[in-house]
Amino acid sequence: VPEYAVCSNGFMGHPGKAGGRPCCFPGRKEMFGMAEKRALPKGISMRKDGRYQARYTLNGKRHTIYGKSRKEVEKKLRDVQYEIDHGIYAEPDRITVDAWYKTWKKEYRENVVRETTVIGNEKCYKHASPEIGHMKLQSVRPEHIQKILNRMKREGYSRGYIENTRQTMNMIFHQAHMNGIIITNPVGRTVLPKVENREENPHRRALTEQEQKAFLECAAERKPFYADIFYVGFSTGMRIGEINGLEWKDIDFGRMEIRVSGTMIKIAGKDYYKGPLKTGESKRAIPMLPEIARRLKRHRAEQAKLRMMLGDKWEPARGLEHLVFTTMFGKPLMTLSVSRYIDSTVNAINRAEEKRAAEEHRKPVLMETFCPHSMRHTFATRALERGIPPKVVQGYLGHSSIDVTMDIYTHVTAELERKE
Repeated sequence: VPEYAVCSNGFMGHPGKAGGRPCCFPGRKEMFGMAEKRALPKGISMRKDGRYQARYTLNGKRHTIYGKSRKEVEKKLRDVQYEIDHGIYAEPDRITVDAWYKTWKKEYRENVVRETTVIGNEKCYKHASPEIGHMKLQSVRPEHIQKILNRMKREGYSRGYIENTRQTMNMIFHQAHMNGIIITNPVGRTVLPKVENREENPHRRALTEQEQKAFLECAAERKPFYADIFYVGFSTGMRIGEINGLEWKDIDFGRMEIRVSGTMIKIAGKDYYKGPLKTGESKRAIPMLPEIARRLKRHRAEQAKLRMMLGDKWEPARGLEHLVFTTMFGKPLMTLSVSRYIDSTVNAINRAEEKRAAEEHRKPVLMETFCPHSMRHTFATRALERGIPPKVVQGYLGHSSIDVTMDIYTHVTAELERKE
């Protein structure tokens, strides 16, 4: 095979042979990347396996960074320089998993993703830290991660939670790989243990029309100030965090719609705040029924009267002075408080039913309790039962995928067929 030389314009041609290959026709060495190799920046070279590498010396010790492309290697070098400049650099062969997790959390998660996501990552990592946190990052093997996942299965964690833990570990080690600290990501060679899906939470269900009517009537009779949150929940399908985060500016009485703009978040040891929605599709406007508009106008008047009566004792959270639904003292509502009020209302309904059944000498028909999310499921069920297209229901619910809505649609259809 003849060799080819590089001409002045950078292309290869056959040297000194009449009728040979034109100067600007690519030759073997160019086709195999030799021209690019000669043009590589100083310090970066191409390996025989096609990967790129760069070497740097720090504190008298030589280090090598690898990458699939020149740009990847250059980025890793910039990352190393950034870590050195900001005092967070550690020798690759000395970094422990715990130390790298702290760097990863600070530089690649905080102020990048939602605070609740950072907290979720931390909860997942705590399952791995006792076993591998003390280990050098470069010493972790797939079997170490696999043992953690298998242990979580034995301890009874759900498939979803184990999957989230594996995903968190994958992100941690992937970033270490991208930064040139480790050659390969050990998590990529692990498998999710087979875990049977847990039964669906029996409290997360759709109420029948009779149950919904009985609950709303009892709630309005017991504590009218809190009852309106349930009327809104059952008529809009909003998530409970979205309802708790509603401000009066989100209620448009002119257009007769409720705008969903955020969700109430409470983190242990910190104040409440209105955070971003779950997905981009979650930001939406939902039609407001005339009955709901009347209730909200009355609720706003009662809230203003209560605020005036309490004076200094009305203490809203900072930045959340205009919430639609609050405690009797202006504080944001907790989801747990809503759940407890649901339980107490259902208990009141059942006590009344037991009394009637005893008087009528029959067996009582008791109502099962439910969780706040059931209002959302009930709304979807009522809408689909009445023939509203799933795509429209998806928009009301703020589902990111029609598949989620169709799962509810399938469930409702099966229930209707069973009743028929």
